[in-house]
Amino acid sequence: MIAEQPFPPDLGDRNCASTESVAGAGSVQPQEHIRIEGFIREEQIFPQDERRDVLVTVIRGGASLNGYYYSEAILQRLATLLDNAHAYVDHARSDGESAARSVRDIVGFYRAPHYVPPTAGEQGRVDATLHILESADWLWRLIREACALGQPGLIGLSIDIYGTWQLRESQDSSRPLREVISISALNSCDIVTRPSAGGSIRRILQDRYPSQEANTPSGAASASPQRGHSMSESISPINTTTHQASTLPSQLSQLASIREQEQATSPTSSLESTLQELRLERARLTLERRLQEVHLPEVVKQHLRHRYEGRIFETAELEEAIAEQRRMLAELAATGLVRDHGYARPEIGEQITEVEKIQAAFDRMFELEIDTSRLGNIRGFTSIREAYARVTGDPSVSGFSERSLLGQIHIGEHAPLTRISEGDTTTASFSYLLGTSMNKRLLKDYQAWPAEWQKFCTIVPIKDFKQQTRVRLGAFGSLSTVAEDSAYTTLSLTDTAATYVPMKRGNLVTISRETIINDDLMAIRQIPTKLAVAAAYTLAEFVYGFLSGNPTIYDGSPLFTAGNPHNNLGNAALSTAAMQAGVTAMREQTNFAGKRIGLRPRYLVVPPELEWTAMIATRSAGIPGSPNNDINPMMGYVTPIVSPQLSSPTQWFLVADPREVDTIEIGFVGGQVNPVLFIQDQPLYGLNFTQDVISYKIRHEYGGAVVDYRGLYRGI
Repeated sequence: MIAEQPFPPDLGDRNCASTESVAGAGSVQPQEHIRIEGFIREEQIFPQDERRDVLVTVIRGGASLNGYYYSEAILQRLATLLDNAHAYVDHARSDGESAARSVRDIVGFYRAPHYVPPTAGEQGRVDATLHILESADWLWRLIREACALGQPGLIGLSIDIYGTWQLRESQDSSRPLREVISISALNSCDIVTRPSAGGSIRRILQDRYPSQEANTPSGAASASPQRGHSMSESISPINTTTHQASTLPSQLSQLASIREQEQATSPTSSLESTLQELRLERARLTLERRLQEVHLPEVVKQHLRHRYEGRIFETAELEEAIAEQRRMLAELAATGLVRDHGYARPEIGEQITEVEKIQAAFDRMFELEIDTSRLGNIRGFTSIREAYARVTGDPSVSGFSERSLLGQIHIGEHAPLTRISEGDTTTASFSYLLGTSMNKRLLKDYQAWPAEWQKFCTIVPIKDFKQQTRVRLGAFGSLSTVAEDSAYTTLSLTDTAATYVPMKRGNLVTISRETIINDDLMAIRQIPTKLAVAAAYTLAEFVYGFLSGNPTIYDGSPLFTAGNPHNNLGNAALSTAAMQAGVTAMREQTNFAGKRIGLRPRYLVVPPELEWTAMIATRSAGIPGSPNNDINPMMGYVTPIVSPQLSSPTQWFLVADPREVDTIEIGFVGGQVNPVLFIQDQPLYGLNFTQDVISYKIRHEYGGAVVDYRGLYRGI
């Protein structure tokens, strides 16, 4: 009779009817048992179709078994990427397969992902609903059986992402943590057997075949085949999160009805205790759901959580408390004490990576200045071997290794590379970091070297190694007189051209494995300094060679001639009178039209042997050696420049200001005035392999020529 009786539409009413029937049955236990079984048949509670939904934890915060550390911000970022992501079985076997997974590997997809904040004793995590496709029925059966046997940990979940990481300070120095600092893409979230970051199956959502045995009511004979398991896995509200909020009221109502029926023959106190627990659980779930939905600062949410946790309350009471907090935040915002209702957005500052700290330690090793206000007081490496071991993890220097514990870094201003990659990043290897600091030291020492030739030369950038041509345009003479009703006469301009071809200069420098093993830091420190001196001296020799070598210039004549065509060569030793003769010769220089242009010298260039003679001649108030104390007209007239690159001890030169007339032009290829240090292009080949050395190359590319002889004069 019970089996044919239709179920009432409301489960709560059924429960009441059942209680009355049992109460009036006296001691007839079989009827009581049959009626309870009829009301909790599982097929009547759930829909006939299987949803195949599983609540899963994708990842937990903190340190994983593989040594990666996931912060709260990274978990929140991962939750946004997980929505509708594919679920595959096992990770891809190679990077090629990871880029394009097979359709046959898809077993489902993820939806409603969300971040669950940490609680007492438990890290934050990312939960989601995993929907199993009908084609993966074997996986669905595996999950059901594992949950039924109480072994959901037989399988788990593992993420496959593209991101960046940096070393994180850890108490366990033997196992450093790599903190994930950004995620660029989620490749997949796969179902595996050995997850390392806490990915796990939590429970099955609304399965027709629940997974644990029911607690049979007191006095029940035996369970029927259709109710062999309880509903605890499928409708238990424990660990339910925001995306299940819509199903919680009906589930709790069903659970309350069932437990009230099962406790029908129990004492009244037991029934009240069960109802009290259910009300408390309902209140807890309502609190968590509302706190997940509202837009409030985390500190306010924690305040509400502490206020209502562990007590039964009405929903209206909670809503009033939330509204009260919002009103308070609005008033604080109006007074300027907080911004955006207390939800102030964080300001993103510049992040200091581990690589930057290591590079600063290299810089300190070469006695370079670092930005202590940004990087702090970083200790420099005290030995080259210490630096090598820190970067490569090879303290024994078993062989030059390009392995790096620091990952990829952005190419810096002084990067010793011949070419910048498309991603503008490179490996933070030992040879790269060392080369960068050596390049900085080279630049510093090169710029500190005296380069007074720049005062009387013109520096220009050139784009290639082709012949450079500098046209010297002619000049007009005096303008012609034009008679009334007469035509203007036409003047023509003549011109000449100075040409030169830039050249490449440089050498290879090697650092041997023996140097690192012997910890010869002093030898390595001297390399960039010596290279800087060599580069600066070579360039100075090139420039002063135009003066001392008297080369043939653009017009086919030597630069300095005593008479025509240049009239800029004297025959007297350096003295006040000889300098006056040189000044007069420069004043008499003419343009293409034969007009004097009235040039005057600005600099006096002398070799070291004539330094003191030049000082006396240009700084004495009276003419040196004159018995009559005559005024020295050359005092302060020119600025002395002493050049050790001038080989003759008697030659001296007067040079005009290059802003008034062209003198010597020096062109640098690509505008690169300073020499550059480059790392070997392929460190695994060449000398690195055959001779155990790291190769660096210094390169300086420039050329030059005399553009106009009129601004130059030589004595003797």
